[in-house]
Amino acid sequence: MNKQKSIRNARTLLRQSELGVLSTHSKVNQGYPFGSVSTYMSTVNGDVIFYISDLAQHTKNLLANNKMCLTVFSGSEGAIASNEDPNAGARLSLLGDATLIDISEKEAIQQRFFKLYPESRAYQSTHDFEFFKLSTERVRFIGGFGDINWISKDAWTLPTPEWLGGEENMVQHMNEDHEDAMQLMCKHLFAINAQHVEMLTLTPDGCFLKADQGKPMFVPFEELAHSSQEARQQLVKLTHAAREALAA
Repeated sequence: MNKQKSIRNARTLLRQSELGVLSTHSKVNQGYPFGSVSTYMSTVNGDVIFYISDLAQHTKNLLANNKMCLTVFSGSEGAIASNEDPNAGARLSLLGDATLIDISEKEAIQQRFFKLYPESRAYQSTHDFEFFKLSTERVRFIGGFGDINWISKDAWTLPTPEWLGGEENMVQHMNEDHEDAMQLMCKHLFAINAQHVEMLTLTPDGCFLKADQGKPMFVPFEELAHSSQEARQQLVKLTHAAREALAA
């Protein structure tokens, strides 16, 4: 498979998943890895944000040794239901260094995270949850037979999009004026006939939509969108593709 297509598939898997396995270095049991599960948010650049408690063992491990790995995978539930091989699903591992988010970044990251995980706002009252960022150094992606790659940091990391400062206005415009287009996307891509669809956030490679009371769903773009014009073009393409497919 083309390497760029493999990288695109790997990023899509990261965006579409909400749970990952955190592998950290055990502080209590020196020399052993420690695995745990956490929700996460991927940044526009392709790094990962965790909102984790100071009391959690993985947090204590990271404060002692910040080198870690996040693993996400797809297809396990579907494979079990259809008697398919669970190992046939795609899986992705991001290796890197985890650091506590700087206070200057916290507000923007917090707002973005809570859009995707509004239930996490309740953790603020406990005073022991903090945001950590996994800065990706290397990526391992297995997308299937013939699609097995190591991906370098330079190939993985996306530049900060030009539209980031105006993202809120772009999202508001979609929600106020183009809900019908997003309803078409949901029906075409997810077979969901939604009464209400809301755009939550944008990324250079797609957007997150929420249909009715469901969970956020990632819709990938055909091409990367670094400018606001490119983002509009990709959203128009998605709308046209959905309209044509549903009319067929």
